Amino acid sequence: MKNKVFIHTSFIGSLIFSIIGSILKLNYNSSFANSFLLLGVILTFIFLMLGVIEINKSKKLSSKQKTFWTIGLIVFFNIGSLIYYFIGRKRV
Repeated sequence: MKNKVFIHTSFIGSLIFSIIGSILKLNYNSSFANSFLLLGVILTFIFLMLGVIEINKSKKLSSKQKTFWTIGLIVFFNIGSLIYYFIGRKRV
C-alpha cells in the first residue's frame, strides 16, 4: 500500500513540477524554473523506479508482459508513464 502512495505522489508531483518549471522557463523566470524542473526530473525517476519494481513484483503478469511493460516504461518514459499510470496499473 505504501508503494502505491509513493507512485501516485511521484507521478502527480513530477507532472506538476515539470509543468510549472516549463511555464516559468518560457516566461524567462529562470531563477525558480531550474529548481522546479530539477524536482520534476527527480520525481520522474522515482516514479520510473517504483513502476519497474511494481511491474516486476506483479503476479498477474506473465514474464513477457513484464518485459514489455518495463521496456515501454523506460524507453518511452513520457508516454509510457502516462499509459502505465492510467491503464497499466489496473492490470498489475
